[in-house]
Amino acid sequence: MVAIRRIAMAAAACAVASLTALADDQKPPPAQPVYTPRLNNIMILTQLGHFKLWYAGAVQNWPLANYELEQIRASIRLAKTLYPDSDKSNMDTMRPAAEDLDKAIKAKDAASFTGAYGKLTAACNNCHEATGFGFIKIRVPRLSPIETSPFSDESFTGK
Repeated sequence: MVAIRRIAMAAAACAVASLTALADDQKPPPAQPVYTPRLNNIMILTQLGHFKLWYAGAVQNWPLANYELEQIRASIRLAKTLYPDSDKSNMDTMRPAAEDLDKAIKAKDAASFTGAYGKLTAACNNCHEATGFGFIKIRVPRLSPIETSPFSDESFTGK
């Protein structure tokens, strides 16, 4: 009986030791570093949204214009969150123009949209000037590459 008890205790000790070893083998791998997009990449996406917003207003596709405006706002919020220490940049200066655009889109008012879009463009350029990137000029587009895209035969008009 004593021998069985010793064998049982030895088996239990081996089981506990192997569970500890298994637990060590099952630890999750070290966490991967979190990807943080460069400010330049966020601004490139914002510039693309700026273009798409113009096009949506030009063809009076108000749902698309609303979507693109929200994407621009989200990009600006992301940039402010990820790069809060930019002492020269005040991206809040774009808020009044964005609010004017929002009103024009909701009213489906092409003339108001054009004026507010010009204000947004100027706010972008003012921010670039303030941060030392005045050589990056955002302009109101003249032509749309979307209309001649080989990837789509859809009409983008929203009238």
